[in-house]
Amino acid sequence: MHNLTLRFTRNVISLFSMLLIVGTVSCFFHGHSVQAATKFARQSGQKAFPIKKSWGSISALPLGLKLELSDSRPPKSISIPRMNNRLKTIYLANDTEKKPLTLKPGIEEWEIQLPQALPLAATVIVEFKEPPYLPVKPKVTPENADQQIVLDAKDAVVHGKLLRYEPQPHKNTVGYWANEKDWCEWKLDLKTPGVFDVYLLQGCGRGQGGSKVELGINDQKVIFIVEDTGHFQNFKERHIGQLKIDQTGVQSLQVKPIQKAKNAVMDVRQIRLVRQ
Repeated sequence: MHNLTLRFTRNVISLFSMLLIVGTVSCFFHGHSVQAATKFARQSGQKAFPIKKSWGSISALPLGLKLELSDSRPPKSISIPRMNNRLKTIYLANDTEKKPLTLKPGIEEWEIQLPQALPLAATVIVEFKEPPYLPVKPKVTPENADQQIVLDAKDAVVHGKLLRYEPQPHKNTVGYWANEKDWCEWKLDLKTPGVFDVYLLQGCGRGQGGSKVELGINDQKVIFIVEDTGHFQNFKERHIGQLKIDQTGVQSLQVKPIQKAKNAVMDVRQIRLVRQ
């Protein structure tokens, strides 16, 4: 009888602890389901949060980040890790007008410019268009229900000296492509081989078109000429060819310049592979 009572007590305590954890997660996500909260934590690499920095700490929010500055003398700017996220806005938490702060995206970190009149122990809010995704490892994109593989700029892996993801709303692009040796790639997961039409959402400044670029996966290649769209952030979707993908599983789609025509290659916001 003593053993049965002890086991029953332990089970009740375990169940109560689980309810506390679930309740805490549900509260933190402001009404989001536990499943959504769990998915968010798994995708965003939430185990890395909070992140300690010399200026304070970074915590995850359902659709953004909370940057808490320490009580020490506020710096002119702070840096956060490069995220796989489209940016909505950045502002001081106590600013009722939510005046946007300036972000300067780097290759591995994003720098946020702070106002001169900054209170001690200030908090900065970074709002994203989706749950924060810390790219501890490359994101792998599967084929969707519409038989498309949609590769967004935010999920690109960049290689080189200058190329980077620029998350600002008017950009949301792989850009700063001034070095023709820089290149980028996306990871995709294909369950069934097939032939895909390739659509490229690209922008290019006036007079800057004409660069020759190769887009490929495995031994399949599409070579195209960058189109002048009048501005690097004036994006135009183009059908640039087809890819026959014979392999299944996780693969790398790569975009590499062959010859740069002018000052920069192009900006790329999205690539779509549409199954025929």
